[in-house]
Amino acid sequence: MSSDFSTGLMISVVGLSVTFIALALFIGVIFLLKVLFPYKEEKEEVAEAPALVETGAEEVAAAIAAVAYAKANQTGKPATGKNPMWTSQ
Repeated sequence: MSSDFSTGLMISVVGLSVTFIALALFIGVIFLLKVLFPYKEEKEEVAEAPALVETGAEEVAAAIAAVAYAKANQTGKPATGKNPMWTSQ
């Protein structure tokens, strides 16, 4: 083997060894921290849901949408008023 090849091979081996040793140290530190400070499950506070009050808002919204749809089908234009941004010319 030539001198340059053996030097390059030695640098590669040392570099890879240092990298994997550093990774092993990080894994060890993380494991040690998990042992020293274990995860504590937090208890969830269950609050009572407020009673649902039927206001009919959904029905009103559905009725408004149905009227707007019907008006749009009659005129061929969207039922959004005279706003030039929404009307086609």
